[in-house]
Amino acid sequence: MPTAETVVIGAINHHEWPVVAPWIKSLRKTSFTGRVILVTYEDVAEDVKARMRHHGVEIIEARMEISVNRGRFKDFAAILASFSPETCVVATDVRDVVFQENPSVLASLLDVSKNKELVVSSEGWRYHDSEWNLATLRKVFPDHEARMLYEEVYCSGVIVGTAGALKQLSERIWDISKTAPSFNGDQVAMNIALREPEFFGQTRFLTVQDGRIFHARATWLRHKMGQSTLGEPTFSMLRGIALKVDEKPVSILHQYTESTAERTRVLLRYGSLWLGLWYRIMQRFRPAQNDNVYWKTKPAAHSPT
Repeated sequence: MPTAETVVIGAINHHEWPVVAPWIKSLRKTSFTGRVILVTYEDVAEDVKARMRHHGVEIIEARMEISVNRGRFKDFAAILASFSPETCVVATDVRDVVFQENPSVLASLLDVSKNKELVVSSEGWRYHDSEWNLATLRKVFPDHEARMLYEEVYCSGVIVGTAGALKQLSERIWDISKTAPSFNGDQVAMNIALREPEFFGQTRFLTVQDGRIFHARATWLRHKMGQSTLGEPTFSMLRGIALKVDEKPVSILHQYTESTAERTRVLLRYGSLWLGLWYRIMQRFRPAQNDNVYWKTKPAAHSPT
């Protein structure tokens, strides 16, 4: 088992406070008191960093390489190198993630004695069933299409692992994805890496029915295509949370921003609705050259040296 400490880590660029607030507010609402680390790149405003520090977030400033999606793994690896190898680390997206349960509970999924030091969760389909994932695979890593076509798609938006194993996986994701011709290369790179002997045997692959980590966009798309999975989580508009089939909350809700109704309900639950509405209004009046915050993949203002 990992050590008692659990650390949550994420990365942002071009995000304003209303976009970041649900991530940290939801986390603190779970009574999580562990370390929270946020890698921030060149185009994160100082007031956003100050607000995060006010909520107990450790800010690590870094220089952007390519995009948040891929560059974060290079920086995660460097940060994790200083941790005890058995520390439980929960690495997540920030813009579209909220915590419904103390992330420390996810440490129970790790078992060093049985060589299970990484945890990823399924989006509920294979590459050949998912138009977006298949298009990305063909665009970014066409040489891997044949062997990945019928493989399950696991999401890079939430990864749990011991610091030692996640450091190695992060290094591998960066190594594979840094030359990809698309910002989406991180998820495909992770799926390629997870099939390699070094990582496959030490990974616990969660099904959609497990429900501890819920990727809402994938579920919504599959439902729209008539491919819903029996026993998968559902989102309750009444309660503003995602629920497993046993009516217990999922631990982490990801991709809630894909539905306007679900996003509104989540923001309301975590006291961020008015912040979000204010932000969207301000976007409409902001000069185009200053519209630099919401879309997470916009290149940094300053090219890396």
